[in-house]
Amino acid sequence: MTEQLSPEKILKTLAHHGVDFVVIGGMGAILQGVELPRTLDLDVAASHSKANLVRLSDALREMGARLRIGAPEDDESIEAPIDERMLQNLYVVTMSTRFGPFDVLFEPPGMPPYKDLRRRAATIARFGIEVPVASLEDIVASKRAAGREKDAAHLIILLEFMRDNRPPP
Repeated sequence: MTEQLSPEKILKTLAHHGVDFVVIGGMGAILQGVELPRTLDLDVAASHSKANLVRLSDALREMGARLRIGAPEDDESIEAPIDERMLQNLYVVTMSTRFGPFDVLFEPPGMPPYKDLRRRAATIARFGIEVPVASLEDIVASKRAAGREKDAAHLIILLEFMRDNRPPP
């Protein structure tokens, strides 16, 4: 089911359903103007409230979400009932959707609790909607916590971008 990633369609679906989320990861940096290598999936942090899990599960059904078994570029996924009861017991959900690979993290490593993450997020007008995006500082913290090789390369670019775009004192 691996489809070409369409952040626009995923984000519009989440917004349409009123999901409380923040874009994180590489796409969060890209939406703020950081020139990172192409990302294969869209990562969001989401509120773990019961009402939000209901809205999120409705959005996931609309996107035809299936649980992804492998990496974003793999075509391995299984059909499973994705509803609020299933989501309430998870910290991370990796999925394949009609709009591409999509991951939801309820407690992203290296990031603050969701309420603080949301408060510190920037809101960016994109695709005709208001998109909440994690602060670059929080994205850097999560990349450091992940400790993956690709994240180390992204960290260099992120830190250079932040240095070059720091407002004057």
